[in-house]
Amino acid sequence: MKEDVVIALLFFIAAAASGLAAYAGFRGWVTDPGKGYEVPDKVQESPELSRTANALVARWCSVAAILALIPAVALVPSILSDMNIQLPLWKLAVTALYGMAVTTVGGYPFERISRL
Repeated sequence: MKEDVVIALLFFIAAAASGLAAYAGFRGWVTDPGKGYEVPDKVQESPELSRTANALVARWCSVAAILALIPAVALVPSILSDMNIQLPLWKLAVTALYGMAVTTVGGYPFERISRL
């Protein structure tokens, strides 16, 4: 399997996971114990902190989903091409760093919620 396919699939999975988290934030489910995520009791009990947590997750995870889709969509022409051109090592390294940045953006609201 070409590394382009693996990289694109990983970014599509990251986009789907971030999109699911953003959906939970838009629906107001972040602090719901059955549907959302583990948050401090203080955030669960306060309506204002709960709204803030939902807004943080909705906004930042939407950005992470869009950022994850960019390289995945950019790799589609390479995947569909009949030419078998391998990615140079420096492009793989840049893609890995970009993936870490996307992960950081997606994890930021959960770190911020723990400090509310």
